[in-house]
Amino acid sequence: MATLHAYPVHPLDPQTGPASHRVEPEWIYLEPTEAFPEHLDDLTVTQLQVLHSQICSQLDWEYLADPAGPHPITLDRRRALIGALDARVGTQDPYG
Repeated sequence: MATLHAYPVHPLDPQTGPASHRVEPEWIYLEPTEAFPEHLDDLTVTQLQVLHSQICSQLDWEYLADPAGPHPITLDRRRALIGALDARVGTQDPYG
């Protein structure tokens, strides 16, 4: 995992200051090398939403940090999460 300052939570967040105002990056991002649940059906909606938030933050970071774009694993995880969330509410992903 990257150091705390490698992933700013928000561009206006200070990189220094009280530790109480800072968040560890593993709460914000989910890198392709980190564990991901095999069975999303076993998770609660809240757990799915947290994972989705982490994946979206990771995608944002990858788009900004890598000219080649996001990692394929991150994209696959996003698709799986969208499918799992849509299945809970009975909608379909219009993008496939």
